[in-house]
Amino acid sequence: MNHIASLIAQEGSQGSPLGLLIILVPFGLLIYLMVVPQRKQRARQQQLVSSLSAGDEVVTAGGIVGVINVVEDDLIHLEVDNDVVIRVAKASVSRNLSEPDEEPKGGFLSGFLGGGAKSSAATEDSGADAPVVSRRVTPKAGGTKSTDAN
Repeated sequence: MNHIASLIAQEGSQGSPLGLLIILVPFGLLIYLMVVPQRKQRARQQQLVSSLSAGDEVVTAGGIVGVINVVEDDLIHLEVDNDVVIRVAKASVSRNLSEPDEEPKGGFLSGFLGGGAKSSAATEDSGADAPVVSRRVTPKAGGTKSTDAN
């Protein structure tokens, strides 16, 4: 027991500040990569909610599609069918179908993860001239199936 207490009480050599930096930089980078996209998403959602007006066709977070009849402070009246109006919180609106969709931009590491912007060479060579082969499954008399190519 005295040995542990003496080890704790010893004044040893101080560690290098580089060791602390090696630990703190990845944590700082991780926090940055988590917080910045959340802020952007929150700003987009606030802009969407503030731009809602009567006549807009919207989709809620629950998947309900309807046309806005009345816009209140925190609620909207959503007509989902003829003479069927429901009241929904503005914050639950996830998409405005009346506005055109934005083209997604390639972000950091998006090329490695498959989400990069499409190149013009990839869209030009779409393989539209390739022949289309359809296959039919026809049962044989013995109960086995064979495929016929057209």
